[in-house]
Order: sequence, then C-alpha cells, then structure tokens
Amino acid sequence: MTVIDIPGSKSVTARALFLAAAADGTSTLLRPLRSDDTEGFAEGLENLGYRVDREADRWHVEGRPAGPAAPDADVYCRDGATTARFL
Repeated sequence: MTVIDIPGSKSVTARALFLAAAADGTSTLLRPLRSDDTEGFAEGLENLGYRVDREADRWHVEGRPAGPAAPDADVYCRDGATTARFL
C-alpha cells in the first residue's frame, strides 16, 4: 500500500486522487483537503467504478491501471475545473 501525505491544496489533492486511481493497488492519501471540488472529484471516481473510502483524515483509493470499470458513466463535476479536465 502506498501512503501519500498531501499538503492542504485542492489542486494537489485532485491530482493525487487521479494518480492513485491510475496506480496498481490501494493508495492512502493523508490529510487531503476536503472541499466541494475534491469531494466532487472523489464522487466522480466512484461513478467511474473506483473505490474511494473517505475517513476524516485519510482517503483510501483502490487503483485500476486498466482504466475505469464504468467508462461511460456520467460524472457531475460540480464547479470543479480540475475534475472536468481529468475525469
């Protein structure tokens, strides 16, 4: 399992979520910044078939190097431009 300590940044948290989803196995993000944008990114990953377990101070992402399990799923990006670009 890979553990990543995230600085308090929406942008870095979103990119870490993306990379964790693309990685093989489970990645744990410590202290991700919780915001509407990052919650929306995590929900988007879940809609695409990734498992994202969110705890108060850490998020666990089950990666799928082969890509999303549900590639045709609808993803609501909220107002997150990073979410729209990456997902």
